[in-house]
Order: sequence, then structure tokens, then C-alpha cells
Amino acid sequence: MKFIQTAFIILSLAVFIPQGVAKEKKNGTPFYDLGDKRELFVDNFFISSLEGDVRQKLHSPVPDEIVLSLNEPHEKSNDTASSYSSIIYDGKRYLIYYRAHGRLPSASDLKGNSRFVLCVAETVDGINFKRCQVNLSPEGYNVVLDNPMTAHLIKGKAVNVIPGVTTAFYDTNPACPENERYKLIATNEKSGQYAMYLFVSADGFNFKQKTGRFNLAKGSGYDSANQAFFDHTIGKYRLYHRAFRNAGPTWKRTVMCHITEDFINFTPQGKLIFDERFDRLFAQGQELYTNSIRPYFRAPHILLGFPMRYWDGSMTPGMHLPSPYKEGTPNTDYDGEWNSRILARPNLKTRLNIIKKQMRYAMCSTDTVIIASRDGKKFKGWGESFLKPPPQNDSWMYGSGALFMGMIPTRSKFGKGAPDELSFYATEGNWSEGCSDIRRYHIRMDGFVSLNFGIDGGTFTTPLFKFKGGRLSLNISTGGFGGFTAEFRDENGKPIPGYTFAESLPEIGDDLAMIARWKGVGPDLRKLEGRTVQLAIKARNTDIYSIAFLPFEPDPRLPEYRELVKPRKSSR
Repeated sequence: MKFIQTAFIILSLAVFIPQGVAKEKKNGTPFYDLGDKRELFVDNFFISSLEGDVRQKLHSPVPDEIVLSLNEPHEKSNDTASSYSSIIYDGKRYLIYYRAHGRLPSASDLKGNSRFVLCVAETVDGINFKRCQVNLSPEGYNVVLDNPMTAHLIKGKAVNVIPGVTTAFYDTNPACPENERYKLIATNEKSGQYAMYLFVSADGFNFKQKTGRFNLAKGSGYDSANQAFFDHTIGKYRLYHRAFRNAGPTWKRTVMCHITEDFINFTPQGKLIFDERFDRLFAQGQELYTNSIRPYFRAPHILLGFPMRYWDGSMTPGMHLPSPYKEGTPNTDYDGEWNSRILARPNLKTRLNIIKKQMRYAMCSTDTVIIASRDGKKFKGWGESFLKPPPQNDSWMYGSGALFMGMIPTRSKFGKGAPDELSFYATEGNWSEGCSDIRRYHIRMDGFVSLNFGIDGGTFTTPLFKFKGGRLSLNISTGGFGGFTAEFRDENGKPIPGYTFAESLPEIGDDLAMIARWKGVGPDLRKLEGRTVQLAIKARNTDIYSIAFLPFEPDPRLPEYRELVKPRKSSR
């Protein structure tokens, strides 16, 4: 795990040389300059064709243990207190910023008297967490932002709600002053005074206001977990935030982007553009409540988002879904739909009580989906759920099945040399009588979407590309009755001698970096480095999660088979 963490911070802090993801041309032949970047299959960019029994398969994280119970007096609440949470890595530890308290149980709290605090905890391994002792606020010993700290930013008597809608990021901009590496995007949700502000800190605890309200383009939304980061591929910051779009009969929540160099001057990039299949889900009621977009640390040229998807099941007249309801007019169809939706979900008593506060909290549904981009504006969306609400009595309400922003490499429970995994985190018990809990989930490294080869086998082919390196590395998991072979082809699609399927040595196993080999050359690809090539892989009963090219290293010398096997004596 130490290696993965070191690689994570190197990728986070290094000054990346911008490498365009668009296909380039040389002598009229288009090719992709892959270099030594890792390629995933979260979109279709590195896929030219899939033939036979092979498809892209979305995977979901597996639930693990509770890592933190929010049972301190200043944390307790029974609503979505911790759904807007951020995880950052500063090279030494992971800091998790989460909100506590909340809007309930008092109905008056929904009128602007919210009492949010932003708390912080830390971990070095993603499994064992402890609250930080910062003692900055009388609200609690690990509170880094509270209402009094931001009260000057809002007019009127209502208590400021900025600590409730705050996201954190660690600034990897080489030009960033060291005393401003830790940053918060704080959002004011008060109606008529919507705004975003930047707060900075030298240690991740003592934050101070850096800017005034952001001057964003018309149509920008604010009341969400708005996310920012420094994008090394463009040398500027990206800010992703709430926006609205027309889809179907009514408006829907979506995501908008701005680019900035200083968080003072912003250049609007417009609303995100999704692929056709994912885009048509908005007309069916899909909304993206958050975005959680960040560069994936093992392939930082790819932006991955894990937004909380929202679907309004409250049937609020005139809001999100068409309703036959008319004021003062009985409607049995409406009542029948109401009865069905309320009875089909768990914990009826609690749900009916929450409905008294606000119907959508108890009747909407939320989950987490994956979106991926190469340019920061056009995104491939996966409509199937990445994380669903858990099957618990206090689940299937507002905020259920929503992940924190960020992920942490963690050791595998298999032990005995098993490779590290990726851990995600989500709260549960948000609407119960007790405290909320933070649960860990894990998934394979790069394990978001795989090329899944069935038992009948299939062939995957890349577009033309150039690479830097001397070995082909596959993040792969095969069955015992499975495996793969690989072939390189020239720019005309002709197999390159020495690197054909017929010469490829079949491999099976489970490895984050399985090396491909051929009969005559072993793993050595140095003859192909810098050439325009195409890669084809045949496999069965196999999942391939990512591909990368590594520096050349010769294989260790193994004894000949005849050296290991003693000749049998004649029985005569």
C-alpha cells in the first residue's frame, strides 16, 4: 500500500506535461499519443472494436466495516448531515471533511435556522480513523468551520448555512503558496443571496476567507456540493457546480463548469454534455444533485465523477413530475400512487414523520453513478447504479446511496500479498433515531468498468496509437479456464512479426500489472516504442480493467524444464 500512496502523491503534486487526448495525424494517418499514460475503459475512447463475447461491464463497490460513528454531541443529527463530505490527501495523511448537525428534527429548522458545522477526521490507511483535535470552535473540538465563522458573509438574522455546503481540496498547483494548499469552496444557500467563496489554510484546520463571492455566469447554481481542483492538463482550476436544464416536462438539476486561474476571474464552459444514452435519462426524471468530479490519480488525464443521482418521488405538484393532482380535487389515481410508494419502502413510521418536515426527504430516491471525461466538458455517463441505497430500515431516503468525494487506496483483506484496493465512503442511518455512521466500501484498483470477456471468448481492438515504454501491463483477472493473448498490428492493420497472436504466450491469473509476452521476444516491446501501432487482445472468462506501458525490464532467468525434471529410469 505504501507504494500506491507514494504514487498517488507524486501524481497529485507533479507538474504534468499537457498531453492532448485528441487523435493526432502523421503522414495522413490518425493516431493517439498515449505515451506512458494508463488507459481505462470508463468510456469508449480507447476502444476501436469489440467482437464476439466481450462487453464493457460496470462494477460496484463492496460494503465493508463502519469506520466512524458520528456519536459526539456536536455531530449528532438525524438527517443528511454528512452527505456532503470531502477526502483529500496531503502527502502524509488523508483528511475527511464532513458536515454535522443539520436541518432536523425541528420543523422550524427548515426555515433557515440551520446549525451546521464542518468537522475533520484523519486516517493514514483508510481503515482506521480518528477525529482531529483542532479546538478552534466551542461547537466541538474537531470543528473547522461553523456559523459564527461565516456569519459576516450573509445579511439578515437567519443563521448562515455555509458550513453545511462546503467541499475541500488539496491544491497541487506548483505556483500555489504553501500556506494556501488546503482550500474550501464554501457555498451560501440562503435564498436571494446564493454565493460561493474560497477559504484557504496552511494546515488544513485554520481556514480564512481568501476571496469575495465568485462572479459566475448567468444560470449558475449554488446549493450543492460544488467541487474544484487544479487540472494539470490545462494548467488552471476547474470549478464544477449546480446548474439546471430543461428536460421532459420540467427543469432538472445538472452540472456546469467554470475555469479560473485565481478564483476571481471565471470563464464559463457551459453545462456538461453527456452521451445520448445517458442524456435521455434526464427526460425520464434523472437529476445530478452533486458532481464529485476529480482527476483519477492513476490516470489523471481522465476526469471521473461520482455524482449523487436524484429522482423526485414526492409527486410535488408542478415540480419535477407531471401530476394529475389539482388543488381541492380528489384524485384516486394520485392517492393510489402515493399509497404504493409509501408502503413499498421501509420504516413507515419514521418516513411519515419526515414527510411532515418536507415530503421529498422521505419520498425521493438517490444513488451514485459514474461519469467520465477527457476534456472536462463532454462526459460519458453510466446510467446503471454504481452504488445503490443499502437494504436497511432507515435507507431509501434523501441521501441514501451517496458517496463522499474522493477515494483512498487501502490494503486488501485477503492479505498475503494481495494488491491494494480502492475504498469509498458513505453515511448511513442519516434519518434514524441514533447517530449516523460512515461505512467503507471497496473496489478493485481501476475496477470501475472492465472489458468483460465471456466463456465463448472475444476480441478487443484499440485505435492506432503510439506509446512510451518497453512492456505491456494489464490490470486483469482471469478464470482458471480463461486467459488472454495479445497482438500488435501496424498502421495498416497487418500483424507485426514477432508480436502476433500465434506467437503470444497465453497467460492466466489475477494481477494489477500482468506482463504480456511473446515466444521470440518475451516482454520486450522496445522495437515498437514510438511506432504507430494497434493492439488487439483475445480473451475468455476474463476481465481487463486497465492497460499501461512500463519501462523495459528483462525477465529473470528461469531454469529449463529439463533441469527441473529428473529423467525416469527404465522399468526394464
